[in-house]
Amino acid sequence: MVKIRNWNYPNDVMDTVKINKKIRDDISELCKKKKIIKSKLIEDFYKSILIKFRDGSLNASNGYLTMNIFQR
Repeated sequence: MVKIRNWNYPNDVMDTVKINKKIRDDISELCKKKKIIKSKLIEDFYKSILIKFRDGSLNASNGYLTMNIFQR
């Protein structure tokens, strides 16, 4: 559960990642320019991995994953 000020998100959680600061800043800049919501991008990435893993195509593709990051 995540609480932000007066809002309550019972089915959401925060995820922390350790990455290089330069990469984080560059991705933030790209997302701002292209109006991409980073949390949705990460969520779609996780969903794609899970869907491909469950249907077996992740193993068949040797772990390769293709995503359209501009779909939103």
